[in-house]
Amino acid sequence: MNKKTFFTSLLVLTLLSPGLFIPAARAGAKITPVADISLFGGKYYLDSDAASFRGRLDAYFSPAIKLSDNHDLIPVYSGNYSGTQDIQELAGGGVLTRKRQAHTVSLKYIYTREFDKYKPRISYSKAGIQETRDEKWGDGLFDYNTLSLGFEAEQERPYGTFTESYDFYKVAYPNYSTLLSRSQSVFNDTTTFNELSSNAGENPLDNISHRLGFAYAWFPEPLSLKAGYDFTYRTYGDQALAARPVTGQSPFKSDKRADIMQNFSLKASRAFKPLYLSLSGRFGWLSSNQASYDSTRSKYMEDYYSYTELSLSPAMSLVLKNGTQFSFGLDWRRIYYLGRLKQDAAGNYGSSKINQTFWLSSISARYPVFSRFFARAAYNYQISGSNMKYEDNYRYNYRASTYLMGLEWEF
Repeated sequence: MNKKTFFTSLLVLTLLSPGLFIPAARAGAKITPVADISLFGGKYYLDSDAASFRGRLDAYFSPAIKLSDNHDLIPVYSGNYSGTQDIQELAGGGVLTRKRQAHTVSLKYIYTREFDKYKPRISYSKAGIQETRDEKWGDGLFDYNTLSLGFEAEQERPYGTFTESYDFYKVAYPNYSTLLSRSQSVFNDTTTFNELSSNAGENPLDNISHRLGFAYAWFPEPLSLKAGYDFTYRTYGDQALAARPVTGQSPFKSDKRADIMQNFSLKASRAFKPLYLSLSGRFGWLSSNQASYDSTRSKYMEDYYSYTELSLSPAMSLVLKNGTQFSFGLDWRRIYYLGRLKQDAAGNYGSSKINQTFWLSSISARYPVFSRFFARAAYNYQISGSNMKYEDNYRYNYRASTYLMGLEWEF
């Protein structure tokens, strides 16, 4: 965490403390502080190559305030730092990152009326990503900030619980801009520059999203079931659509990129105390009007970012009376790209579309050491396989594993 981020987070918490705690205490409100801090050390392996031993820090702090029987206020700070490198999904492909940190401050208000709840919320987060060893915090190409506003309504009934939600997201990448927008001095021919830069935009990753979510939970003994559906409409106000190449014309259209995402999910869980089992499934679909043109091979592809996705996630946990926990999870995910053509190792295009399969297995254990301290250990192993063999831009095929060991403090 750099000094600027640290002191910004500290300032926000300081402002929240007198602004919320003191008036609440004077009004006789009940404050219940909740905190969880984990400090780990560990290593990351990518295709059997080990990175150096690094640390990871996760922190959560929430002084929940019960203003009255029907009114609750929940401010939250959460932050994390990861010094172990891993592959992240960035800008449409897998990018190897070395260090990451993120900080989020949020505020939620809950109004309860009999068996109904209404929950407006607001949050702001700041994330930093380092891709190289010499990159400074705040200079990362994929650093981003997110402002979110949302509202959730919940109705509890004898036959189940209904939940409806709306969220607005505004995401900005302050360090990511098109090279073309900054390269006018490179071109000696002003006409050529104007032709290429027409409609190009400057901040192609900045986006705004509107998300609607619906969920229904019911409890047919001995199972607990939950079904969900969410719909997201995302616009990129400064990302022009790629056009089919025509001599003398701009490679970009005047229209902007827009994505539609839909997810259908179902989760079943059952308790055999002290054993807990769950199984989750999801079907996702993303439709994007953005195309792609590979100028080195003169290949134009429509629906470049569109895909369908299937996932299945069984999980098991064992919770003993003394606080000891063991958990095991398996995640299988398969992506079918609708317009992105596969390539061989040399970059030559084939006729079929790219598909990619992920397997992620995770094992973790937690053991009480003393008071509110726990020893924790976790191991993750991921396999990614694809018919896409050209990886000069993004990673599609790899094996990665991470082990972490450390202490957790819970309050």
